[in-house]
Amino acid sequence: MLSRVAENLYWMSRYIERADNLARLVTAHQNELLDATSNLTGEHEWHPLLEVTATGDENSSEDVVTYMVSSKDNPDSVLNCVFMARENARAVRDQISEEMWIELNALWLDLKQVSEADIDRHGRICEMTARSSLVFRGIENISLPRTDVWAFVQLGEYIERADKTSRIVDLPHFLPSHEAAPAWNTMLRACSASAEYRHRFGGEVDATSASTLLLFSNTFPRSVRFCVRRIDELLRQISDTDEGDYLNEAERATGALLARLNFSGVEEIGSLGLHEYVDSLQLDLNRIGYEISQRYFLLRRDAPPTSAEAYVNSRMQAQFSMQQ
Repeated sequence: MLSRVAENLYWMSRYIERADNLARLVTAHQNELLDATSNLTGEHEWHPLLEVTATGDENSSEDVVTYMVSSKDNPDSVLNCVFMARENARAVRDQISEEMWIELNALWLDLKQVSEADIDRHGRICEMTARSSLVFRGIENISLPRTDVWAFVQLGEYIERADKTSRIVDLPHFLPSHEAAPAWNTMLRACSASAEYRHRFGGEVDATSASTLLLFSNTFPRSVRFCVRRIDELLRQISDTDEGDYLNEAERATGALLARLNFSGVEEIGSLGLHEYVDSLQLDLNRIGYEISQRYFLLRRDAPPTSAEAYVNSRMQAQFSMQQ
């Protein structure tokens, strides 16, 4: 497979996953605000989402929700992520199924029809994006043969999902202490994990149980551990490497992170603290993304990225700029 094709497949999948996760988080937070009796008002209610998703721009004149959902200037907005997913899909239409292209193209065309005068414009955009993403993943699962095309699409999905779940878990760090506990309900809803939490733990939501589910579950498909295990399997499928071995730095870094999650996660949270542990996870995931690009996409850099969002943000900004 050409490196250009692999890269388009990978970023198509990352962009649609990022749009879905942002839409879920905005919707869940909006619902939480409707139920809350917070002392925060206006922009301050949404500031933690900018922090946790690393999408803030102090120079933007747009309100926070507009900036996150529909801003044309924010390359990380829901609308721009859908646009970039479609652009990458268009470049590899001969590799993906016809139904995948139709669904993604239809989503973009439908989102463009949502009027700026619509009082619930952002709610509609988020709802349409989250629903279409579910349909897209379903079509992907039933229409793609399990070849390298499938592997690179899945690779983009799971590395983006792991990153976003880890960021969502970090939300309480950016909230006042009296609002941190209720925020776990928001996080579970954003990850479609409320039912699984009730099934496993029952009762009231607490930080320890919720973070354990979202970070370390071996069966819940949005947990960081589950996603990293899938990344490990997919990388070995692509290179035909035996389990427990590695042929490149991407596989080595992924195996190291999986071992860390498997054997020392809870203890590390106890010694580092949740925020610091999540920061270190994001750096590890970012390193894996960097090594994947070095190995498969012919991206050459003198040094790996120095912060958790540096590589992803620079790569997305580059693709976004090329389309303007």
